[in-house]
Amino acid sequence: MNQEYKNYPVPKTSEQEVLLHLIVEGNVSIMDFGWLSGFRTRISQLQTHHGLFLERIFLNRRNKFGNLFRYAKHTLPENQKETAIKLYNQLNKQ
Repeated sequence: MNQEYKNYPVPKTSEQEVLLHLIVEGNVSIMDFGWLSGFRTRISQLQTHHGLFLERIFLNRRNKFGNLFRYAKHTLPENQKETAIKLYNQLNKQ
C-alpha cells in the first residue's frame, strides 16, 4: 500500500475509499475496485452530489476469452485535489 494513504484517516465507506484512492493515486477505474459492485454509483455520487469534477477517458482491454471491452478511467485534475481533500475530511467526520 502506498505510504501516502497513512496521511489520511481510514475511510469508513466505499465512497470515501474511492475518493481517497483518487486523491492519493490521481485516478481510479473499475480495475482498481473490481470487488465493489457499486463502483460506478460511487463515482456518480462524487460528481453529482458533491460537485467534484473528474476527467474521464475510455480504455480498451481484453477479457480472459479475448473479447474486447471498454471501461472508464476517472482522473482527478490537479486543480481539484484540494477540493477533494476537503471533501474527504468532511465525509470522514460524519
